[in-house]
Amino acid sequence: MKYTNVSNFDKNAAALLTDFYEITMAAGYYFSQFHKDWKTEGIFELFVRKLPKNRSYLVTAGLQQAVEYISKFTFNKDQIDYLKSLDVFRKVRQDFYDYLFELEFTGDLWAVPEGTVLFPNEPILRIEAPIIEAQLLETYLLSTINFQTLIATKASKIHNIADNKPIIEFGSRRAHGPQAALLAARASFIGGCAGTSNTLAGMQFGIPVYGTMAHSFIMSFESEIIAFKEFQRLFPDGYLLVDTFDTLNAIKIIIEEGILPKGVRLDSGDLLYLSKKVREMLDAAEDTRYRNTKIMASGDLNESIIKELLKDKAPIDSFAVGTELSTSRDSPVLNGVYKMVAIQVQRKDKSDPKNKDIKSPTVITADTDRNVTIYKVKTSPGKHTFPGPKQIHRIIDDKGIWVEDIISLADEPMKGSLPLLEKIIENGSIVKSLPPLAVTQQYHKKQIQMIPFLTEKDQEQSFPVSYSQKLVNLAKELGSI
Repeated sequence: MKYTNVSNFDKNAAALLTDFYEITMAAGYYFSQFHKDWKTEGIFELFVRKLPKNRSYLVTAGLQQAVEYISKFTFNKDQIDYLKSLDVFRKVRQDFYDYLFELEFTGDLWAVPEGTVLFPNEPILRIEAPIIEAQLLETYLLSTINFQTLIATKASKIHNIADNKPIIEFGSRRAHGPQAALLAARASFIGGCAGTSNTLAGMQFGIPVYGTMAHSFIMSFESEIIAFKEFQRLFPDGYLLVDTFDTLNAIKIIIEEGILPKGVRLDSGDLLYLSKKVREMLDAAEDTRYRNTKIMASGDLNESIIKELLKDKAPIDSFAVGTELSTSRDSPVLNGVYKMVAIQVQRKDKSDPKNKDIKSPTVITADTDRNVTIYKVKTSPGKHTFPGPKQIHRIIDDKGIWVEDIISLADEPMKGSLPLLEKIIENGSIVKSLPPLAVTQQYHKKQIQMIPFLTEKDQEQSFPVSYSQKLVNLAKELGSI
């Protein structure tokens, strides 16, 4: 068995980071006379049907990884040789493998900016491409968008509840694998976190990195005070972990020995009592510089615990949140889906008998100069979809406050609205560069300020999202509503 080295994971495995049925469908499309005759292009949208538990909105994230994946999407010889070795592909002709070897993305990508606040059924992104290209992207797009949006949403909720006190993402060791840890750090920063403990995330994404020390560092020395002095000597602006043995005694000896840390971290015990007592001791020290010493709290924190601590006026300056954040522990799954909403086929002469192939009681065609768009819907219970490529129109009042979202067909103009979906890739080339992550974070914070009810701490809220009348009429005609 061959194992993929982490260092060359993306280069050697990217195209196979997909569910197997995407590849069998690709072969089905390739050998279908229908799709060859009509040169079918697929239009797919990625959206979330239902909010996770305890959430009142979504924070989109993962677009950068999606763009990188799409722009570098290729099959290499090793991947194709593997497919050829599978029994299920034994009857597939060589020309399909030749096609895969030459395959690159040639279509368009529309997406909302990362950090955008969205609600159920609003498209996060749209792919318009030759149908095989569009189909093969499904699994990766869902994987990276679902996960990062889930974590960014959790981070945003924690950040709001913390009343803008710094939240540090500390969850790498509890994430579901190293790559999940890296992307959780990225998504958490988009959602409002001040930084991360993940050093690689700092290097790759420019996220501020934070770290203090472990209990093992303290225990490795002959005494706690020696450990504090050694660390402080090297890192005068560092934070000291004070709960290895006796928290209050540790604070006492720090003050007695004249050690002046930038901050101390509480990782266990009654955080309300200890933070108040520690603050009292630091503020009462003869050396008034201890009044500037910050208190950080950690230890299985979540938004509920943080809320109660702040309600009780715990003098904690920052919070480090690990497991609960990097796994979205209370609601660890996002049910994003990637659904076909239309196909485009080349225009045929009306006398061409093959025109009958596209007639169906479940489609409506819309002619353009070059092709025909055929709207598609699902009508299965609980999984129905709205037809056609769409746009989200955000309506904002003269005070800059969000009023409502209207989902319309993509070509519907709407005066006075802010269209959210932007074209990022056109004909396979990136046409809009993505901003630095710090800019994305600030964009998200402005989104929160525009939507006042999102700062409510306790409950899931209803949200004013509607569909344009044209889209509703089309969906009714196709039987999806």
